[in-house]
Amino acid sequence: EEGDADKFSFANYFELFSQDELGSVTIRTIILGFGTVFWMFLFSFPFAWLLALTDFRFRTGLFSLLTAKLAIPGFITAMSYVWLFNPTSGLVNQLFDMTKFNGGALFDVYQLSWICFLQGIVLVPGGVFMMLPAFRNLDASLEEAAWVSGVSKAHTIRQVVLPLLGPSMVAVSIFYFVIGVEMFDFVAIIGLPGDVLVMWIYDAIAESDGPPNLGFAGAAGVVLFAICGGAIVFYARFLKQAKKYAVVGGKVRASAPQPLGRWRWAAYGCVGFWLLASIIIPVITIIWVALVPFFQPPSLESLKTVNLNSFYDAIEWIGEPLTNTLILMAGSVVIAASLAVSITWLVTRSRAGMAHWADSLVFLAPAVPTIVTGVAFQFLGIAIYHWLPLFGTIWLVAIAMGTRMLAYCTRTMNATSLQIQFELDEAAYVSGVSKLDTFRRIFLPLMAPAIFYSALMVGMLAARDLTLPLVMNTGNSEVVATLIFNLQTNGEQNAAAAVALYMIVVLVVLALFARRMTGMQEIRGVDIRRRRSVRQWFSDMVSSVITVVTPTRKHKLG
Repeated sequence: EEGDADKFSFANYFELFSQDELGSVTIRTIILGFGTVFWMFLFSFPFAWLLALTDFRFRTGLFSLLTAKLAIPGFITAMSYVWLFNPTSGLVNQLFDMTKFNGGALFDVYQLSWICFLQGIVLVPGGVFMMLPAFRNLDASLEEAAWVSGVSKAHTIRQVVLPLLGPSMVAVSIFYFVIGVEMFDFVAIIGLPGDVLVMWIYDAIAESDGPPNLGFAGAAGVVLFAICGGAIVFYARFLKQAKKYAVVGGKVRASAPQPLGRWRWAAYGCVGFWLLASIIIPVITIIWVALVPFFQPPSLESLKTVNLNSFYDAIEWIGEPLTNTLILMAGSVVIAASLAVSITWLVTRSRAGMAHWADSLVFLAPAVPTIVTGVAFQFLGIAIYHWLPLFGTIWLVAIAMGTRMLAYCTRTMNATSLQIQFELDEAAYVSGVSKLDTFRRIFLPLMAPAIFYSALMVGMLAARDLTLPLVMNTGNSEVVATLIFNLQTNGEQNAAAAVALYMIVVLVVLALFARRMTGMQEIRGVDIRRRRSVRQWFSDMVSSVITVVTPTRKHKLG
């Protein structure tokens, strides 16, 4: 029965399914996922095409902007749009009220369509980076064969290129449908139109008139998991059928850049609109709100009130949350990287039968929505509190974050590990070196660049994540992201904007540093700027390993 903590019960499920709004909320959740994918795909697909297949003039600049956008948290973008387009107090609507055309609010951000649009443009960089390999690996001979046969370029694109890209594009769409459904940042900031399952879960956890209703939150989480899990299973089935669409051979030749011609200005317009909507508008809005003493639209009078007081005040606010954020970053990096490198070694270097099962479980982990992960770890913290009092601490949040980021690390490390020749392991084993020493002295040094990149990305993603820290925050584990959210919720927009700017600057530096250090310069099949340091380090490491392991024999690496 309800209230019996020591008994299993379906009471929470009965409560959930007795809600009259469950059907409409579920439908809105699915619409949110499809709407997010639509806007993401509307920009990601042409951007990937421009970067990989055309002579677009500003490829390097666009690639840098996409990387920098990864560092701007989604909830900060949501905040800036609320400040601009709130129907009653938004800066744009206030300016419109001052004109003679005043006829009510010009924009109303509190709509589901706005949430879909904002989530979509925020996810564009990730979509581009996932699509680029498929574009880069297209074999130019297939297109040329069609042209030689008299087929027009437009018809070749429709009949040859798009069908070959189709499976990859569908897989990306499915993956980002899951991300769109489970994203909490925009729903949390924009609020009411986000009457979707993640909001139900958060409302149950953050009960204002009583203790958290974790049981109802868990039941709603199961419904959300069913939606996301079904999409991820479909995604996994797509990957299993990848051989049907393989077009990359050992002698594949990259396509020559196609001239944009009259489409050049359309490309500039598309890139410019995304840049304006996703970076310029949010950043300028945040800077303005941080500089003025109270919420007001730009004017000659308001320019006289500009000051830096909010930035000084932000330093006082940020002390303990910054410490917790650093602990969260370090803890999640250690957990995710150490587990990921172990799983990668088991999957790619060992012959353990259970290794691929472990990899499959890690791969399917994104099917569990972030907010559901937070609820699950809250249950875990309560269950083990008697033996290990982690509940309510930043350490439990770090464990949850590290577990959540594990899938991202294994994808990166698996790809790198497969590029390391098995001859190195075999040479070590023949020379009597144990598996542990081979792992420690050969595998780890060669994997160092991938581990370093994964650690940077996990640290950056952990610092910018709002959902897990917000769901698991009991008052003692506030981080910078939740500080910004709470300041915004309590009407301290100036302080929230100042802290957000500090956060953006640090994360952008981290993102660009990660890109520079790990050679993310490859846009087409060739390097725009070669990273000789990492490549040379890798080559020297291979040579030294062979010399140490078998000094009297020469091994020719494939």
